[in-house]
Amino acid sequence: MVEAKVISSLEKVMLTDDFDSFDTVKVLNAARGERASFQVVIKNAKLGSYSDLKMSVRSKLLHSISIARVGHVPSEMPAYLERSDDDYITKEPGLFPDVLYPIKRTDIVRSGRYCPDTLWFTVDIPADAEPGDYPVCITFTDIKDETKTKVRVVVSVKNAVIDKNDLIFTQWFHCDSIADYFGVKMMSERHWKLIEQFIKTAARTGITMLLTPLFTPPLDTAIGAERPTMQLVRVVKTGEKYTFDFTLLERWVKLCRKYGIEYFEMSHLFTQWGVCACPKIVVNVDGKDEKLFGWHVAAMSDMYKNFLSQFLPALTAELDKLGIADKCYFHISDEPSVSPEKPDYENYLAAKEFVAPLLKGCKIMDALSHVEFYDNGLIEYPVCSTNHLAPFMERDIKERWCYYCCSQGDKVANRFFAMPSYRNRISGVQLYVGDMVGFLQWGFNFYYSANAVHKIDPYVTSDGLRAWPSGDPYSVYPYKGTAIESIRSVVFFEGLQDRMLLKMLEKKIGRDKVLALISELAGGEVTFEEYPKNSKFLVQLHDRVLEMLS
Repeated sequence: MVEAKVISSLEKVMLTDDFDSFDTVKVLNAARGERASFQVVIKNAKLGSYSDLKMSVRSKLLHSISIARVGHVPSEMPAYLERSDDDYITKEPGLFPDVLYPIKRTDIVRSGRYCPDTLWFTVDIPADAEPGDYPVCITFTDIKDETKTKVRVVVSVKNAVIDKNDLIFTQWFHCDSIADYFGVKMMSERHWKLIEQFIKTAARTGITMLLTPLFTPPLDTAIGAERPTMQLVRVVKTGEKYTFDFTLLERWVKLCRKYGIEYFEMSHLFTQWGVCACPKIVVNVDGKDEKLFGWHVAAMSDMYKNFLSQFLPALTAELDKLGIADKCYFHISDEPSVSPEKPDYENYLAAKEFVAPLLKGCKIMDALSHVEFYDNGLIEYPVCSTNHLAPFMERDIKERWCYYCCSQGDKVANRFFAMPSYRNRISGVQLYVGDMVGFLQWGFNFYYSANAVHKIDPYVTSDGLRAWPSGDPYSVYPYKGTAIESIRSVVFFEGLQDRMLLKMLEKKIGRDKVLALISELAGGEVTFEEYPKNSKFLVQLHDRVLEMLS
């Protein structure tokens, strides 16, 4: 005998969980144009047995429903024990529900022999759907004895159309990971086809800005080592003069626009964590390609300054020609420090003073944690880590940006495997409360160990060989020539939708009243470090906002 029930998308069903511990969901409220998700958990009543099941789904929204099987991925390091709070499912190594393997309605599904199996249902509600209740009825028929198990949930579509996501959201897009995983030549036609599929999935997850590899991005690279060449700008050097071919950049921009990517994040002009050297740049010299710049060339060398003084004006003219100049952001160096032992601050200052006149009118952003960079005029668009936001929130910054990565595992939101899903989705409310224009997270598809020393299989190694908490380096999986989503990417998108619904309500009743509503339901002020540690708040807030909009 098979048992099944509909449960919330905010649950993570561990293989050791008790089927009866999950509450049944009967109704999902959603706006027109919203994406709603739920799970169906299945188990055999008799321990040690299993059943192969035929699945049947009936609903007027049938053609808007996609289904996935929840796969469990190993984690050797779920958390940094020395800097983690207690709001984790577990900090013990193990298998965690994460990857969403797409299946068809006609596929055979299996109930677990010793533990529950889980299916993920996503309903992309059409923007022109008529308001009303839409039952989704799912029947599982045992192939052996024809016994049937039925579950039902009602998707209640409200009379409001959700606005388009307007958060500038970037997760760093690693083209070399795609080529290395699928075993294709960098920038071959096969590679471009794979890149397109990953861009398509990125857009579906809510990403609106893409890291654009003008030259091989100088990120997560061991000193003296290099990552595979991914360079959209071809460079020719004749004497001291450089010329530039932007054909591949134009192709990249066209591909991004095809899937609704509006913003472009130019790859960093100097190396990470210190502004000490140049990115790897391949240049054609006397008819031969050579690595003219890299770790062996100092950041502020005359040679590199001569290059930048010719390249940046040519680039900005090209961006203007492409009609995206006002949609571009530039980087100097990622995560500079103000430690007395490191010259990062002075190096950053020198780089900024040289680059800024060449990028007049362009926006320069960088991820950092020290407000001194902003206070002293080194950067106008700081992207601050969520656990160091307090002093930044006190400044009158033009555009508020924030980010999290591996270090943000204590108190603040994040998307690690071992965190409950409400700690992922709460980001949407926090981004609204903090009035954030943009959000950055470094790992969309980083399938390497730390410093890109080793290639890894993301289905086997989720923590970069114990470098970071699992869930930090990637949020999608390579699969049959494309990228498939994870529970984490879907739940974060639910948070983005929460943010948009709150912004819609703000237009109707004003920001102060929306903030008051959030505090009322939360039982206190919501900040990046203080928020309800449960799923109930998020569902209540979502449904109340929908009710007020409708």
